[in-house]
Amino acid sequence: MLRGGTTIGFLERVIVVAAVLIGRWELLAALIAVKGLGRFRDLDAGAATERFIIGTLVSLIWAGAAGGVIALG
Repeated sequence: MLRGGTTIGFLERVIVVAAVLIGRWELLAALIAVKGLGRFRDLDAGAATERFIIGTLVSLIWAGAAGGVIALG
């Protein structure tokens, strides 16, 4: 399995919330690119790839929604 997922996920969500709050959408693109490049070699196994993609999407959606709620509130 992929190591460091909990720490990376936490930092990812913090960055997404911050990017939404300050309106810097390019930070989201950079985050996705860096995360994909960083895990590129680890994603040879099919199960790990699916877990990575689903986990990343859920994390980004959750953090984006949290940032939007904070911004609107």
